[in-house]
Amino acid sequence: MLRQRVLTALVIVIPVLLLVLLAPSWLFGLFVLLVVAVGAWEWAQLAGFVSAGARGLFAAAIPALLGLLMLLWWVDGWSVWHLSVLSVALIWWLFVFAGLAWYRPGLLNRPAGRFLLRAGGLLTLIPAGMALLWLHDQAPLLVLYLIALVAAADTGAYFVGRQFGRSKLAPDISPGKTREGLFGALFGAIVIALVAAWLFGLAPMDALVFGLLGVVVALVSVAGDLQESVLKREAGAKDSGALLPGHGGILDRVDSLTAAAPVFLFGLLWTALLAPGTF
Repeated sequence: MLRQRVLTALVIVIPVLLLVLLAPSWLFGLFVLLVVAVGAWEWAQLAGFVSAGARGLFAAAIPALLGLLMLLWWVDGWSVWHLSVLSVALIWWLFVFAGLAWYRPGLLNRPAGRFLLRAGGLLTLIPAGMALLWLHDQAPLLVLYLIALVAAADTGAYFVGRQFGRSKLAPDISPGKTREGLFGALFGAIVIALVAAWLFGLAPMDALVFGLLGVVVALVSVAGDLQESVLKREAGAKDSGALLPGHGGILDRVDSLTAAAPVFLFGLLWTALLAPGTF
């Protein structure tokens, strides 16, 4: 299993890095649209739709709306429409972050719960895809940094949790996650953020803000992971799919990134770190 996971990871990582660093933003955007489309199908499979038609409509609506936002960017650049989507995403992740503490199994058995899980697909995947394209359009290195930040948080959580984990973080959602692992995630994120701030040549105060933003993004990435765990728990599924041998589905690989991307972009814009010539 480990060998399979490593081989699959290599097959994924190398083309993605080449796309991030070398592809024009329109081509990177098409790749993101494809990933979101597959993720939307997996979400539809897990979200409790009874009919295949309803699942198909849901899965098609998400990439269609994201494609419309991409078309608006292509025609007229980043606009108030895109900022509005980003603001809605921020509100959604604040809601998710608070709501995870109140989660109890059985959401799919309640109409309001089903609505939240399905709305979560739109409010998660569309802003994430848009934010990744926006970041790439501004500076491809920001996308590379974000991927590294999320990977560092995941790695820190895994190793610290495995070695020192005692206190469960969210036992009703993901019994394997611990509070100690969360601190490991934050430590990994702050290290990557400060190293990146130095490589980007940021001034000391900007580097401090950039590092703090990295911690916030890492926290939200954990919420993204837990949100997908809720979705799978409600559906009684171990993985979101079987597309990636040894890794599960697309959502299993990008769950943290879908939360991190819009929050990271919003933070860069709000702190004025994202400006011409900054990166």
